[in-house]
Amino acid sequence: MHYKKGVQFALITALLSGLANFLNKEIIISGVDPISLVFIKNFLVGAAFLAITFFSFKKIKKIQIKDSWKLLVLSLFGGSIAFILFFKGLALTSAINASFIHKTMFVWATLLAWPFLGEKISKWQIMALSAMTAGVALASSLNAVSLGGGELMIMAATWLWSLEIIFVKKFAQNLDFKILAAARMFGGSLLIAGFVFLHQETIKFSGISPANWMKLLIVSLFLFSFVYFWYRALSLAPANLVTSILVLAFPITIITASAWEMVLPPTKIILGIFLVLGAVISLIALVRKQDLWPKLLTHN
Repeated sequence: MHYKKGVQFALITALLSGLANFLNKEIIISGVDPISLVFIKNFLVGAAFLAITFFSFKKIKKIQIKDSWKLLVLSLFGGSIAFILFFKGLALTSAINASFIHKTMFVWATLLAWPFLGEKISKWQIMALSAMTAGVALASSLNAVSLGGGELMIMAATWLWSLEIIFVKKFAQNLDFKILAAARMFGGSLLIAGFVFLHQETIKFSGISPANWMKLLIVSLFLFSFVYFWYRALSLAPANLVTSILVLAFPITIITASAWEMVLPPTKIILGIFLVLGAVISLIALVRKQDLWPKLLTHN
């Protein structure tokens, strides 16, 4: 069935995201501002999706003029404004606060999926989601989250990405997920460039050496794979389950980094990892058992 493939694609997405987070920390390009890096990566990924889409002429023919607003919505909310808010906010807060706030996306996506997608939530799912939240907090070594300007910007970005998930589920009913991904990444990168130019700035390429371009290509490849499997999973399985599975990326990053440095994480972080893992397994089992898949199953 479609949802089983969706779960598999979501697990692949989580693995790619976890490894990509680790690579983003290891592959640091100094001398280039974050917004310029976001533009370059998104542009490269968007161009790749466009190239793939052009080979699917039958799917392109299905795009109607009335669908153009859907592509614009994904470009605007998911591919540009959210990225700008996130990286602007990241410069104003700690990495721990930013990581925790971003990881709460599964909560907001689940709340939105109930009224807009018909994805019901049982009391057992609420318990599993609560355990997952506690696990993320423990694994983040979080003590308290302040609500300054940076945190609010990251929260706004997280809400926009959660809203994007609902749009993708709706739009994927009559548009191929690769077309939606192309709009999100390529269109979003152009809007990011427009934002930079409006602020009388330029996309900075001067600090990127040939070696750094190779690093960018590696990171962009991971980003392309992430978006591909992420949108594919969303087109096949419930949004609340897919976003919950994605939380596995967090412990994957921690485990990868610990293995790289050959150190054992603190007990609190290990407990958080087990809570997240147990919650994801429970959610998959609960949704299958209680037949809580959304009424609006998409077709591809």
